[in-house]
Amino acid sequence: MMLLGVVRHAAVSYVPTVFFEWPYRDAQADMLSWWMIIFIRVFHLPVFFAIAGFFAAYLVETRGTREFLRHRWSRIGVPFLVAWPVLAVAMFFIVPFAAQFSATPPNAAYSLAELTSDRALDHLFMHLWFLYHLLILCVVASALRPLAARIPAGVRTRALDLFGRWVHRGGIAVLMLAAGLILYRMESWAIDYYAGPFPAPRQLALYGLFFGFGWLLFRRRETLEGFKRPTWVLLAAGILCFLAYRHFFDIGCPPRPDRTCAGAGEAQHLPAVVFLALSMWFMAYGLIGLFLRYMNKPSPRWRYIADASYWIYIVHVPFVMLLPLPLASVPLPGFLKLALVSVTAIGLILVTYRYFVRPTFIGKQLNGRRHPGGVT
Repeated sequence: MMLLGVVRHAAVSYVPTVFFEWPYRDAQADMLSWWMIIFIRVFHLPVFFAIAGFFAAYLVETRGTREFLRHRWSRIGVPFLVAWPVLAVAMFFIVPFAAQFSATPPNAAYSLAELTSDRALDHLFMHLWFLYHLLILCVVASALRPLAARIPAGVRTRALDLFGRWVHRGGIAVLMLAAGLILYRMESWAIDYYAGPFPAPRQLALYGLFFGFGWLLFRRRETLEGFKRPTWVLLAAGILCFLAYRHFFDIGCPPRPDRTCAGAGEAQHLPAVVFLALSMWFMAYGLIGLFLRYMNKPSPRWRYIADASYWIYIVHVPFVMLLPLPLASVPLPGFLKLALVSVTAIGLILVTYRYFVRPTFIGKQLNGRRHPGGVT
């Protein structure tokens, strides 16, 4: 999921539209990059939050609430507070520099000067907003735990048993209904984007739904086996529902500069969010099953990538914003350029991780320990 985030942000330079606020747009932009962005966005963050909820429950069960909060502050809060100002200063210079090379007209290219104070607040935390939202959900979960403890133990056990029995049966329909009700309130007929300090309740509710789902999965870990067998069917269903969602979206909510769909195509609104919710959960179930089925054995190589993924997430945006610039005049298809930028960005960041992060105090802060050799 972390590596898909690199691809998704790199692809923004290669979409043939000014719908995204991004400083550079390549002359060889194509619709394939556009479709890749919107497809990844359907499941990318929901799966993230489900995984986060799973391991949050693990930490609470093994260490207790107080140690859980201390651990989350150390691993999430501290990197957020340190990385945010550094990246903000870097982007202050990178954004206008990259905009000079954009194939779009100067008045359409994104620049810092065009942002009002209100819009600047919406983008304040940049891509690090995920860490901010995750901190909020961890605090909320910690606050709810004492309240849950007051529920009789027998009632809690029966509720968890019910989740375990129905997670692979009718439970997925309940999850889809819950997601659909939240998505119906989104202004963009998708997951609304907001990277500021005051996220809307609907955004926290959606991510909290997946976070809570992951939490319950940990409490009933025996249900994980059930994700493996139908994984390909679920993924196929997720793709088909995504295509249906985009059909209704494109009819009722065409791209607009303000990224909202207020007053547009209400007849298509309900089927759009229904198919979006279906796609979201089918893809989440299918991807969980895919990795449990094919990547459930120890692998030093993938463990290394997993350790590096946090660092990749934090620093990747400047890389994918600058690397397209040397390719601006190269006559290659946009999708091929996207592949080159994505692979090069990941490779360069892995080099920085190997020598400047993994064996240092930064690696200890992000991964819990430093590796003096940088490899093991």
